Amino acid sequence: MRIASVRSITTHVLPKIIRQFRNKFPTINVVISECDIYVEVEQAIREGQADVGFTSLPATSGFEVWELFQDEFVALLPPGTIQPKTTLTWEQLASYPMILNLRSPRHNQSVHDHFSQFGQTLKIDYKVREDSTILGMVQQGLGATVMARLVAEPIPEGVQIKSLPVPLKRTIGVIISSDILLPRTVFAFLDVLKEVWRI
Repeated sequence: MRIASVRSITTHVLPKIIRQFRNKFPTINVVISECDIYVEVEQAIREGQADVGFTSLPATSGFEVWELFQDEFVALLPPGTIQPKTTLTWEQLASYPMILNLRSPRHNQSVHDHFSQFGQTLKIDYKVREDSTILGMVQQGLGATVMARLVAEPIPEGVQIKSLPVPLKRTIGVIISSDILLPRTVFAFLDVLKEVWRI
């Protein structure tokens, strides 16, 4: 059973599903390919390197798709810079130096487009390649960032989490190829997935 997924989903979603699957089918091996970006998940399915992919929807054509859940984008702010119970405004968010993850082009575009809808732009002061680096920089007061909640977890001590002034979410789903004859183990896995997530 071969699975392709990005890190945040691999970390926070797959373990529960795989545990249930292995309980039911202990003799079936599970192989996980961790991808840096969503397009690599689709590519792994298309090239026959994975049977099932966990990714952000919508997917491109050629896949059967099931939606699992929505994951909110949140603002992560340096410790002590905003009152805990206050609602974050666009103006407050724009006042922070922003830290961008170069390895998340789809997220970056979603955030950019969302901000643009409300006449907002983000001043990017730092561009890095690791989520953990971004979180460390926010914790040290170097700036703020906007990322999907699952990507951010575990949140470092002291980092403040705020919903955006207008919510933005990504839709997480599972995909299989609609063009390839798949082994029975794939459908056994999907049955377990549907039990766990009630889809």
